[in-house]
Amino acid sequence: MQDEIKVSEGYQPAHQFISFVEGSSSVAPEQSSYPLQVLEADHNLNHLDGGDPGGGYSPWVTDILVYPSSEYWEGLLEDGKVRPYIDFSISNYNTLRIPSAIHNYDLYVDDAKIYGDLTIDGDTNLSGTVQVSGEIQPSSISTEGGFIVSSEGDVVARNISGTSNTKALIEVVNGAGYTFDPVKTGLFIICEPDEAGTSIALPNIAPDGTTLTVQLVSAGKTVTFTNLYKSKGNLLTEQYSSATVMCKNNTWYGIGDLV
Repeated sequence: MQDEIKVSEGYQPAHQFISFVEGSSSVAPEQSSYPLQVLEADHNLNHLDGGDPGGGYSPWVTDILVYPSSEYWEGLLEDGKVRPYIDFSISNYNTLRIPSAIHNYDLYVDDAKIYGDLTIDGDTNLSGTVQVSGEIQPSSISTEGGFIVSSEGDVVARNISGTSNTKALIEVVNGAGYTFDPVKTGLFIICEPDEAGTSIALPNIAPDGTTLTVQLVSAGKTVTFTNLYKSKGNLLTEQYSSATVMCKNNTWYGIGDLV
């Protein structure tokens, strides 16, 4: 006769549930805000870095469990940052706060790297510095603050309108010779020759609209422009005399006190 095998039912708790509560905060969570029971079997969970803000281990604790690290909340919330979270509960007393990145369909991240395309249908508001290594081709750019382009970059547009509040690039020239670089278009030269005069060489090739202004501030000296043919002359001879030269079709034109 075979022995009977008896299987007894295990313990079934009277109340068991799983809940997810979503929220966000700009301050570190209060340690006693949510109750938490950490049982002996939850030893590894309790000993996560920052998992027990109270600093101690006990089978029964009442501190909130912050995962993966309390530093995520306490050290990274400066400047009014918002940290979304999900509170995961498996009973009335077990609560695990899991940091999240999305709250009410809004995305909150400290740093982001996107490897694919990014399409934004709404407005984009930028309060920090924007660095672009490739091309950016918007239909329009609107800014309430400054719009700065490095000296090595170019702003290319069919039309640019607005109020120009610029500063002239100024150089002081003392030597006998100076070669003008078209990259410095708009340059203003204060010429104070150490010797009898200064010769300013204008390049054979330059973009249309390239300009240069020179003032001779020394008495008894001269300034000579080479490659300047469309002007009354190519010399500045009097103290405080000045001239502006400009390029069109790789030809230099001059106006001012030239003789």
